Amino acid sequence: MTRSQMTKYPGGKVAELRVLANLTADAALTAAPDRQITVLEAAKRLQDIADGLERRKKKALEQPVVAELPANATADEIHHSRRRQATRVGSEVYLPGWSATARALPNAFLRSALFAAARGVQADNANLLAGGSACLVSEEKIGTFQNMTLTFSGHGLCQFDRLVYSTCLEYYRETPLCPEERPRYERTTFYEFARRMGNKYSAKAHSAIRASLLRLSFAQVHIRQERMDIEVPKLMSVKFEGADSAENFKGSDVLLLRVTTPVAELFGAGAWTAVDNEAAGYDGLKGWVANFYAGHAHPKPLPVELLHKISGYASNKWNFKASLIRALEKLKDLSTPACSRVASFHFCEDDNKIYVVRSAWVA
Repeated sequence: MTRSQMTKYPGGKVAELRVLANLTADAALTAAPDRQITVLEAAKRLQDIADGLERRKKKALEQPVVAELPANATADEIHHSRRRQATRVGSEVYLPGWSATARALPNAFLRSALFAAARGVQADNANLLAGGSACLVSEEKIGTFQNMTLTFSGHGLCQFDRLVYSTCLEYYRETPLCPEERPRYERTTFYEFARRMGNKYSAKAHSAIRASLLRLSFAQVHIRQERMDIEVPKLMSVKFEGADSAENFKGSDVLLLRVTTPVAELFGAGAWTAVDNEAAGYDGLKGWVANFYAGHAHPKPLPVELLHKISGYASNKWNFKASLIRALEKLKDLSTPACSRVASFHFCEDDNKIYVVRSAWVA
């Protein structure tokens, strides 16, 4: 691609720098071993410059986290605003708009250990359903990138909870969030909820969903990023109508879900990602990796140690590296949705960083 071709890309200087950075990163794949690190560093430097220009542009625009529109805003105005971010229309607050073929979550959740790639969390389901609360933590710092601090209170969360929470948000895809002062709930059943998750209903699924909703109802997050504080005192609330014993659970048992307006603060412009439904359903480290990379627009080398920290993977870093390779190999399978499929990956010369390329980035 020539420079004249690059300038045809929309988005001005930032877009041109990103294209050039991606071309430089691609060139690293065929560079001589003693030049590879230098070429990758050049690509990263170009991306950093583009990121800086983009940040300055955003600050100049002084875009609020939640866009503000008048109560009489047109359907086109609302649609255009919600394509980018959460939007207040008069007194009603809406999450961004996303397709029914995807699930949306804040990047802060997808790029941290909030929904950890650990299976041990669900081992405590029986205790939680029986009313136990021994595993509660308070103001615990969660593994994140250095440009963000995420403090969490509640029961530890896992990848299954990520799917459950994104399913809760599905009930608000076209419905305004509930004001904090108003006890309004979205009504559904365990059977319908399991099907909306993409799973079959069963007594086992019923118990897992109920335990997950309880964990999520305790969850509180406080995020500090780019000199801005976002506090969500409750990710969601839930009420159950029906049996409270696993022996009597039925698919028709009623679920009452409530997500309030503070959650909208997590869905600012460029702060959220819609992940393909199939990839959103992946579990374990495969699920974390697929959802983590779905929120990135371009490849860049990342320290394996950092990925270990922000994935919440329970075992040591040596086991993590082997598990990471297995997860990436699974994501290379042609059955993986193209938008989440991994085209290639390799470790950099010192073996401490990994460079992952999604198919969507090279299409």
